Amino acid sequence: MNKNTLILFLIVFGDMMGFSVIFPLFPETIRHYIQIGNDPIFLWIYQMAESLAGDEGKAFLIVLFGGILGSIYSILQFIFSPIWGRLSDTVGRKPILLFTSLGNLLGYIVWLFSASFTSFVVSRLITGAMGGNISVASASMADSTSIKDRAKGMGMIGAGIGLGFVFGPFLGGLLSGIELGQIFPAFQSITFTIFSASACVSLLIAFFTFLLVGIIYKETLPKLVSNSSSDKSSSSLANDKENAEYKKSIHPIFDMFSSRFRNLFSISFIYLLFIFSFSGFEFCLNFFLNTEFSFTPKDIGLTFLFIGSIIIFIQGGVVRRLSGKVAEVKIAIVGTVFLSLGYLGLLGFPKNTGLLFLFLGLLSVGSALLHPSLSSIASLRSSANHQGRNLGIFRAFGSLARAFAPLAFAIAYFQKGPYLVFVVCIGFSLAFGFLLLVIREHKKEKIA
Repeated sequence: MNKNTLILFLIVFGDMMGFSVIFPLFPETIRHYIQIGNDPIFLWIYQMAESLAGDEGKAFLIVLFGGILGSIYSILQFIFSPIWGRLSDTVGRKPILLFTSLGNLLGYIVWLFSASFTSFVVSRLITGAMGGNISVASASMADSTSIKDRAKGMGMIGAGIGLGFVFGPFLGGLLSGIELGQIFPAFQSITFTIFSASACVSLLIAFFTFLLVGIIYKETLPKLVSNSSSDKSSSSLANDKENAEYKKSIHPIFDMFSSRFRNLFSISFIYLLFIFSFSGFEFCLNFFLNTEFSFTPKDIGLTFLFIGSIIIFIQGGVVRRLSGKVAEVKIAIVGTVFLSLGYLGLLGFPKNTGLLFLFLGLLSVGSALLHPSLSSIASLRSSANHQGRNLGIFRAFGSLARAFAPLAFAIAYFQKGPYLVFVVCIGFSLAFGFLLLVIREHKKEKIA
């Protein structure tokens, strides 16, 4: 593992940890702002949640409220992820990572001092827009790895994301009972947000990431790393012409409608189906564990720690060893099989805690194999000049899925029960599994 690979791992780990600190705090944060009321943005979102909740009760209303708030973040990632990726293809990875890290820092500062719901939403808007930098980190990892080691590099990105999602909620929950005014009495006169210690941790993580990018991270964009201006050959001039053409589009996502990008669309669509079903399942898993197995919040937290630990082990260890030895499409197909077996187990077997963890383990292995393999396929089907843009579009499809999956699956869960959710997830797995078999038969082609 070279130095920059480790730095990229730490960057995505810090980003995801700072982002996910708020996860266990969402319900109480929403209840806090419900008690305050009188905020126009709050009333607008609350009325929207009420219209969707119908007669399902206040608990479902809070779930929908949180889902809408989470959707705003993901929609911004959908919009900005391709933009940051495309810009990084032009000006370099480091300037964009530096700018988005600074933006994240600003967003967490706003959160720390958000006395009103509107300022809290502004903080989520800022961090949502800046959160699209994962595509730039992925492109930088693609720059730093050979074709043979691409899945290994994407596995490291996936492990960093997974590790961040494990430790972020853990830190958020651990610090939830502490306020900055309790630690530093001199700060008691300052108006902080609820759960100010958790917000402060996110801020400090963002500051550390900013320093990491600014001081240690080295530029990886091939045309900036190469100092030879003498090779301005015909292929280089052709690349410049291609760059000028795709810059004309209003937004990189519109490039998807060109026949030249058919391969990128197919793998991005598979990624959308996978993320939509799996993130919807994860969202409903909290309620399933609570109602069907009587798990406490602590039990649920430990369950997610179990899932996250398996994902980190597979992506950081197993995928790295398979990289270059097994084709990425084959790894993705095996991941789909594990995922489908996990869903089938939850659907067809009685309520047994031992079996529950067995099937959650299968789901974790499947997810851990699918994430880096699909990212690798998207990267390998992209030219070196357009890694940022193409991986930005690829990640944007995942963000689009995360924007709507919690709401769609929450409505299905509360109206029809958990087993409909499992049936839907099986259906999605069969669909993208079939598509993976189809693209396996096609010759790999480069994307412009």
